[in-house]
Amino acid sequence: MSDPEVILPRQLTDISAEVRAIPPPPIPHLPEPYGMRVADPDADAELISEWMNRPHLAESWEYPWPAERWSRYLRAQLESGFSRPLVASLDGVDRGYVEIYRAAKDSIASRYEYDPYDLGLHVAVADLDYMRQGHVRLLLPHLVLSVLTLDPQCRRIMFDPDHRNTLARKFCESGGCVFLGEHDMSNRRMALYALPRTPDDVPRLRQN
Repeated sequence: MSDPEVILPRQLTDISAEVRAIPPPPIPHLPEPYGMRVADPDADAELISEWMNRPHLAESWEYPWPAERWSRYLRAQLESGFSRPLVASLDGVDRGYVEIYRAAKDSIASRYEYDPYDLGLHVAVADLDYMRQGHVRLLLPHLVLSVLTLDPQCRRIMFDPDHRNTLARKFCESGGCVFLGEHDMSNRRMALYALPRTPDDVPRLRQN
């Protein structure tokens, strides 16, 4: 008998009432020529599955799922208060997949002293040429500004790329993030970064 599928493997269930009551992440607004919309579990699952099965994303995300599973995963996020799945575009052409999530409801919360309103960000760029042309570097500041404006109680945005993902780590480090070390999780080793709203919002690591 196979193990039952865990739809949102990173979502914590044993959380405080305070954290549970925090609203879902905001949906950012981007200036043209960029765009961002909520992913549709029916219309977008095939596209996102194709992206996530490309070698560079299969290695860094480890979610090379078929479209049916992606549809379930997208729908579960939309039905939760944990995460919001988004599709990013340039000039009306879909270019990448983004997740904005409540970090205090995520497995990374076990590694640092979180605030209930902390947000986390995952970015998957389908086309490496698009990334090399600098579009992600130009888009991310708009994304961060929009999120922090829409959620004034958010003190920081967290990033947790795989420790081998040198490109993502360079984006974090060049974008002003504070490195909080590498951490072994249940299925991977991550590099943890925080982008604080102010210097006083850099979090401390948990003492295990």
